[in-house]
Amino acid sequence: MNYIKKTDNYDIYIEPSRKTIVIRQKWKYIWSSASGLPNWSYLEKKEWHQKADNVIWQQWGSQFVFWALVHDENSSSRSLHKKEFNLEFDIEWVTSDQHWLANVKKTKSAEKFRSRVNLTEKKIYLAHIDTKRRVSGAINQNTVKHEFGHTIGVDDEYGNAYKREEDRTKYEPIHVKDTKALMNIGNELRTRYIRDIKMEVNSMIPEVSFITFFK
Repeated sequence: MNYIKKTDNYDIYIEPSRKTIVIRQKWKYIWSSASGLPNWSYLEKKEWHQKADNVIWQQWGSQFVFWALVHDENSSSRSLHKKEFNLEFDIEWVTSDQHWLANVKKTKSAEKFRSRVNLTEKKIYLAHIDTKRRVSGAINQNTVKHEFGHTIGVDDEYGNAYKREEDRTKYEPIHVKDTKALMNIGNELRTRYIRDIKMEVNSMIPEVSFITFFK
């Protein structure tokens, strides 16, 4: 028996037979190009989506384990006790009923573009180059992987030194010194990044709780 929960940001599928928990997001795309650049062809759109999906899966997928605990020996879910589930991620390209509206722009090399996520409006803003690894000074990460983190409920962790002046805050984030972390300026995952997912998963199966591990 599979278990499904739909949220505003993603859908969750617990599949005991496959020992997986899948986080599936639906993205509806808005494709645009800077002045003077050609419009997106269907092949380019398809290739970009596949690359983004693969990049996110490679970074986030199969990195976390959920371990099920069922303390009541008479529970109908007892068969799940101590079963391990891999956490997987999937981005689905849709034309309606999306979780997120993904605005992807072909940008010029010298163009200033700010990749970001608007949580209130459920919009993602990305440049066509954001599927590639970015190494600039101390920054070493892939933008689409970082922005994806916001869509599953993770805040920025980098300090004011890496923010635009208008975005700087009085207090630094609690994990500001963890510069190797993906939601800071690095490229590494942390178990704290799946806090919201864990909370949702723990509400799905009566009498079953999950603890999480980083592989």
